[in-house]
Amino acid sequence: MVIKVETSAAHNADSVADATRVTLAELVRQRGAVRSVKRPVGRQVRAPASGGNQSRALGRGLDFAEVREYNPGDDVRTIDWKVTARSGKPHTKIYNEERERPFLIAVDLRSTMFFATRVAYKSVVAARLSAMIAWAAASNRDRVGGLVFSDNGLKEIKPAAGTKGVTKLLNEIANLHQLSRESVSHSHADGVADSRLDDAFQHLRRSAHTGSSVCLLTDFTGFDSTLGGALTQLLKHNHVAACRVYDPLEASLPTPAKYSISDGSRRSTFDTSSEQMRHAYEQAFTDRTELTRQFFSGRGNSYVQCSVSDSLVPVANQIMRSLPGSV
Repeated sequence: MVIKVETSAAHNADSVADATRVTLAELVRQRGAVRSVKRPVGRQVRAPASGGNQSRALGRGLDFAEVREYNPGDDVRTIDWKVTARSGKPHTKIYNEERERPFLIAVDLRSTMFFATRVAYKSVVAARLSAMIAWAAASNRDRVGGLVFSDNGLKEIKPAAGTKGVTKLLNEIANLHQLSRESVSHSHADGVADSRLDDAFQHLRRSAHTGSSVCLLTDFTGFDSTLGGALTQLLKHNHVAACRVYDPLEASLPTPAKYSISDGSRRSTFDTSSEQMRHAYEQAFTDRTELTRQFFSGRGNSYVQCSVSDSLVPVANQIMRSLPGSV
C-alpha cells in the first residue's frame, strides 16, 4: 500500500512528478556522476599453487595469473591437471587478458518501493542509484546486466560490455517503473510483494555466474529467514553488495501529533503521541536492520543503508568500493 503523509509543506507539480517518476533520459544523465563514483583498482592476487604470481585483472590471455577451483563455464582447456590431482578437486588456470566480468544490478520495483514522505519514492531513489552504479561498472570494463522485479513479474537483462548492457538495464527500469507506478494504487494483494522478493532471489541464484558482482537495491520488505535459502547460495559464490533503501518515516515516527494519511483513495488519521509506541516502532526498524546486516556479513559481501534523503554519490561510492574491481 502506498501511503503519503500529508503535511503543510507545499510542493509544485514539477517536484512531485520528479519525486514519483523515472525517465530513461534522467537515468542516462546519471552517467555524469561516474567521475565522482570511485571503483577500486583490481585486488592483488597471490596464488599459493602457482608460486605467488600477482595480477590485478583475471581472465584468459597470455600472462599467467593464478590457479583457482574450476567453475561451470570455464574453458576445460585451461584445467591445471597437476593441481587438480594434488587437491582432488578440478582447478583451472587464470590469465590476465580478459578484464570484463559480469556485474549484475537487481532493482526492486514492488509496490512497497512506491512510498514517500519526502524527497522521492524509494523506487525513484533505487533507480537513480542503480544508474550511477551501472555507469561506474561499465566505465570499469565490467559487463553490466541485471534483474528488475515488481509485483507483476521480473525482467532479466543479460550482461553486455560497453554501454549496451547499461542502456538495456536502464530502459527496463524506466519501463517497469512506469507500469508499476500505474498499477500500484490499484493493487492490494497481500503477500504478493513477499513472494516476488523470493522469486528475485531464486532467479539471481540461477542466473549469476560464479564470481559475478551483484548489487541488490531493495527495501527488504518481507525479508526473513524463510527467504534466505537461495540468497545464501548466491552469497557463497558471488560478491554481493546489498543496499536497503528506506524512507525516514520507516525508521522513526514524526513529531508527536495527529497526522492525516492517505493511500490515494482512502483517508485516515495516525496519532504518534504514545512514547511506548514510538520506541517499539524504532526498535523494530533497528532489529530488522541488524538481522539483514548479519545475513550479509562475511564472505566478502556487504550491506549498506540509503535513506531517500541521503546524497547518492557517497552511497554509490560505498557500494562500488565493497566490490572487487576489474582493472
